[in-house]
Amino acid sequence: MASQVSLGRKNKLWFSFDGTESSYVFDQEQPDSLWIGGGSENRVIPRGPQTLGSEEGRRLSFLPAGHPQGYQDCFNAFVADTYAAVAGAVPHGLPTFTDGHRAALITAAVLDSAKTDSWIEVPV
Repeated sequence: MASQVSLGRKNKLWFSFDGTESSYVFDQEQPDSLWIGGGSENRVIPRGPQTLGSEEGRRLSFLPAGHPQGYQDCFNAFVADTYAAVAGAVPHGLPTFTDGHRAALITAAVLDSAKTDSWIEVPV
């Protein structure tokens, strides 16, 4: 969900990834934490190099928890990864053309589903 027009929201950017074992939520209006929901408990993980389990997570967390890391930091990290990719590196997590094509197929399926009021299979 993204909104700049919802009353009370300031550039709302909210992601929820829901699986069979757990759910993950990131809310840009509360950027210092990640909410993880499970069958028996929910957890809130503060952002910071000490709390993120992967090397990639630590690499992208510039400041310790409690110091807000904002939009510009994330944009700078994305641009740095893009420059690294142009130079021949393969930064983990950087979207590829295959990812973009998949997103376009999903978007087309969502629009077709809304138009026909029916389920649409997304091509693999």
